[in-house]
Parts: sequence; structure tokens; C-alpha cells
Amino acid sequence: MNEIKATATENPLSKHKKKFFKFLVIILMGFLIGLYFTRKGFQLTPESFKVFVLSLGLAGPLFFIGIFIIRPLFLIPSIALFVGGGLAFGPVWGPAYASLGAALGGTVGFWFSRFMGRDYVIKKLKLGAHMIDNTRFSFSVVFLLSLLPIMPVTVINYGAGLSTMKFNNYIVAHILGITPRAFAYGFFGSTLLEVGSKKFMASLTILVVMGIVTGYFRLRSKKKKQTQRAEEPSVPA
Repeated sequence: MNEIKATATENPLSKHKKKFFKFLVIILMGFLIGLYFTRKGFQLTPESFKVFVLSLGLAGPLFFIGIFIIRPLFLIPSIALFVGGGLAFGPVWGPAYASLGAALGGTVGFWFSRFMGRDYVIKKLKLGAHMIDNTRFSFSVVFLLSLLPIMPVTVINYGAGLSTMKFNNYIVAHILGITPRAFAYGFFGSTLLEVGSKKFMASLTILVVMGIVTGYFRLRSKKKKQTQRAEEPSVPA
């Protein structure tokens, strides 16, 4: 009987040790990658990023998509990748690669947060904790948040993973929302070396309009839900 109790108390501890070990492996990988690029003297500017990715040849798209896959683990800004893809591969292929990478990275982020648990994710996402606490993740919510240009993608990935949302619903909504965003930022990225041109101004206009329209529908949906909750009859004690 005592042996059973001992085993029961050891299991949670060993589980936490495994999670902590995996966390250390992830941190070590990030450190080694950063050290490699620092030793190579790689400085991240629009021009240097384009030259570096194109120098990889056929491996360039794979490298770009690979960064998207590990992005949720290292909190790499998705906007920088969307813009960089358009700059390196153009307004069509750049967003196409970015959309595929975002879908794969979104899958990693979803299952990573679901596996690691709320305590770890909230601690890791200090700035996104409030939003996760106050959002009911559903198909429409994930779609609108994924479409909103200024919304951090990692918060969506992790928030949906912490919720009770089914993965199939999440990934479809995420892809439908993130693809237009990728093309909008990709088009913007493809004009970065032409600042002030008509294409550049058009890309900025698209991003602003997307933000206003998506933000409007997001606020409208939020107010509608608040109204419905207020109108729900209270259950007598």
C-alpha cells in the first residue's frame, strides 16, 4: 500500500522533470542557433535577410518555412517573417511559403501549449496573458484574430491550445485568417526597397484597411456576446 502511494506521488514530479528537460533543450537550441548567426556576423536588415535567404538556393524556402515552425517556441515576431518573405521571395511566393509555415507553426504552438499547460504558457506570454484570460476561443474568434494585422500570432496559437477548442476547428479558422494577412504583409515586404512608391503606399493602405475592418467586426462580435450574456435570464437561487 505504501509503495502504491509512493509511486502516485512520484509520477507528477517525474512529469514536471520531463517538461523542464524539454524546455531546457528548446532553450539550448535557441542559444546555439543565435550563437551560430552571431559568429557568422549576420545582421538582420531587409537587404541582408533577402541576400542570405536567396543565397541558400532551393533550400531558402525550406529554411524560411522552418523558422515559422519553430517560431512559437522562441516567440519570433510573425510580422517580421511575413514582411521578410515578401521581400525575399516576392508578393506571391513569399506569402505562399509564409501561409504554409504559419499553418505548421500554428500547429506546433497549439499542441505545445496544450501539452505544457496553462502555468507555463501564461508565464512565458506575460503580455498575452490578459488577452487569453478574457477571450473565449471559437472558430469565428480565431479567424478574426488571425486576420487582424496587429494581433500577435503566438497568443492565438497558445490561447487556442489552452482552451477547449478542437484542433480541426482551430487550424481551419487559423489558416483562413492568416493567409490574407500573410499576403497583405508579403505585398508590403516586396515594396520595402521601394519606399515612397505607389506600390508601397498601396500596401500600407491595404494593411490599414484590413486592420480597421477586422477590428470593427471583432469589437462588434464582442459587444454582441456581452449583450447576449446580459439578456440571459438569471437562475433563481
